[in-house]
Amino acid sequence: MNRDLQTKVQSVLDKAVEQGTECGCQAALYVNGELAVNAYAGHTDWTKSQVVDQDTIFPIYSTGKAPSSTVLHRLVEKGLIDYDTLIGDVWPEFACNGKEDMRVWHVLSYRCGLFNMPELDRPERAADWEYMLNRMAKMTPAYAPGTKQEYHPRTYGWLTGGIACRVLKNNDYFQIFKDEVGTLASMDRFYYGADEAALENSATLVSALDGSNYSQDVIDYMNNPVFRKCCNPAVCTMSNALSIARHYAALDTGKLLSQKTLEHSIRPWSTEDYRDQIATGRWVLFGLGYVLSGPMDAIGQVYGHGGVGGSEGLLDCEKHYALAITRNLFANPNVMDAFYAAIGFKNRDWPDTSEVPVGVG
Repeated sequence: MNRDLQTKVQSVLDKAVEQGTECGCQAALYVNGELAVNAYAGHTDWTKSQVVDQDTIFPIYSTGKAPSSTVLHRLVEKGLIDYDTLIGDVWPEFACNGKEDMRVWHVLSYRCGLFNMPELDRPERAADWEYMLNRMAKMTPAYAPGTKQEYHPRTYGWLTGGIACRVLKNNDYFQIFKDEVGTLASMDRFYYGADEAALENSATLVSALDGSNYSQDVIDYMNNPVFRKCCNPAVCTMSNALSIARHYAALDTGKLLSQKTLEHSIRPWSTEDYRDQIATGRWVLFGLGYVLSGPMDAIGQVYGHGGVGGSEGLLDCEKHYALAITRNLFANPNVMDAFYAAIGFKNRDWPDTSEVPVGVG
């Protein structure tokens, strides 16, 4: 490890916990594929009965989307599908209600129009993997595939996962993930559905000491064991920071994908009419399954994905920084900025809206 960076980051986390602006948190950094920082501090909840260690898993929400995208890129590299493959060719019941011409790249680029949640008779239905795949297969897109780009907060994982399951004729998506990505990247504490043993060392989402939070409904959702144990790569992922960072370290060192595939995937895949919707400071510029950032002359130099609670995983291709942060305080402030400052990383170097390059489908 890098002793200087480790000391700086550990101090940042310890200070945040001491001041009560974080409850429990982790930060990890790999540089050129080598572990440089492995810092953690605090507790799994405000009772302070269990300390956070390097193996503690946290709800990371949409941070789990990017590794799910990597699964599909792996299947493309193996020749099992292509980005232009009709989804209905591998998932026949999907080819209905305006989705007959929907292709794999439409999903990966957030241009498939399936961002709406299907109506459920009870919330727990969202924890039933096969049920949700069947519901997504019957959905009607909000617009013709490919015409617009819009973020899919909750449905993305059922789409990427459903395609992979149908291609491999295996309904165990978490096992598919481990076979294609997790094991190769040594992501040993990353879960699309955590089991009881893993949850013994897991963080509970908490409000700030003054009672404020981003959303009590979201806290209740991801503190519910039903959703912690279910497979939904878009929302319900659990992980430690080390495993998230290892995903990007494995991408950086070529363990998971070829340079050709990455270059194809981390260029903008937005449409012309989407240009004006891009807002400074938001995750809204997409490649194929990854959110893009970086300087204006190198969009995609930084890519990855963050989660609503403040977790994040990124790769800076120039610095060869593969980094991650997890936290269980579901409120501001976020120790993320101080972590990034400590390692000399500038996150979200957002381009001017009017100059965003437009990718082609």
